[in-house]
Amino acid sequence: MQFVSYEKDSNVPDTMTQMTKGSKIRFEGLGKRGGAMILDGTNRIVLMPDEKKYMNLPADFGSRAAAAAAAKRSGVAVKTGKSENIAGITCEDWHYKGTDDEGKPEEGEVCVAQGAGLMINRLSGGMIGHIFDAGGPAFNEAMNNGGGVMKVTNNGKVAIIALRAERSSIPDAMFSPPPDYTQMTMPGGMGKPRKP
Repeated sequence: MQFVSYEKDSNVPDTMTQMTKGSKIRFEGLGKRGGAMILDGTNRIVLMPDEKKYMNLPADFGSRAAAAAAAKRSGVAVKTGKSENIAGITCEDWHYKGTDDEGKPEEGEVCVAQGAGLMINRLSGGMIGHIFDAGGPAFNEAMNNGGGVMKVTNNGKVAIIALRAERSSIPDAMFSPPPDYTQMTMPGGMGKPRKP
């Protein structure tokens, strides 16, 4: 799937691509340097093409900080009863109203598809999913049970939307670091694969 996203207060979109095969996800188009992230439920592999290097991090790396940031948010998301067809996939609209990390009011819609869309709760071992904790139990359950985001609007502006979706055979090699990349390690041993 291919998405465009708009940074807060920016009209210049970033393009992101998500490839999914079984429980594995490859997410490309991260930041200005065009990196990628591969998730398999246990590890998060971050690819840095400029340097031909990669880091191997635990899937839950950073989740405490994300949860702390999410705790600053408040609000609720409710189903509107409406649905949309985005990139050929039907999704259900949820309306949310609350506050952002800085306590400023925000309101908008999230269109959730079952088994398709941006798999927020699977990215980074669920780390990014904390941004939706303020949606309430029903919304959290939808996201935790295979819900994916097809579109988000925030205060009247599109924040992210799926442009296209296609089914194709993805080689297994797309879910591993390229053979010519070297592994980076961070101080304290962070970046090494976790032992089972």
